[in-house]
Amino acid sequence: MQQLYAKVIDQESHQGVTITDSSNNVVGDVFATTISGCDEKNTYGFQHVDGAEILLGLQRRRFKDFNVAKYTLEYMGKHYTFKERKLKNFMNFRADGSVLDTPYIFKDDKEVTLTLHREDNLIGSINDHKIFVEETSDIETSMLILMYFMYKLYKREDYHIARLLHRNW
Repeated sequence: MQQLYAKVIDQESHQGVTITDSSNNVVGDVFATTISGCDEKNTYGFQHVDGAEILLGLQRRRFKDFNVAKYTLEYMGKHYTFKERKLKNFMNFRADGSVLDTPYIFKDDKEVTLTLHREDNLIGSINDHKIFVEETSDIETSMLILMYFMYKLYKREDYHIARLLHRNW
C-alpha cells in the first residue's frame, strides 16, 4: 500500500492542495472548478502531473431527491454518476457508481474515515491525516481524494482546505 500526503499551499502567488508521494514527488493538484448541473461551492478537480484531469461535483438537488445526494464525475469528456442509497445514507456515507464499466463504492468506515472499494476489494482509504492507496489507476486515486470533500460535506464538518480552494485573492 502506498501512502500519499496532502500539502496545503497558501501563498499570494498560488493557493491550493498538492498531493505528493512518500518520496516527495508531486502526484497532482486539487482545485475548485465547476461542472454543469452541480453546486459551484462543492465542485472540485484533480489534475495529475501527466495532465489527466478528473472533476467531481455535488449535483444540484431537486425536491424529490432532497435526501439523497448524487455526484457527477467528469473524466475524459464523459460524465459518470455516483449516488447515495436511500435510507442507508442517514447512518453512514455510502456512494455507489461505475466508471469505465467498473463498479466503485465509497463507504464511511469508523476506523479510517472514507474507503474506496473496486467491486468487493478495498483499494484505498483517506482521513484528515493520511491517504493510502493500493495499486490504483490515476482516476481511482483522484476519485478517492475528491470524494473526501463530498464526505466532509455529508458529515457537515468544516474542511479548511475546501475554504482555501474557493477563496479569491
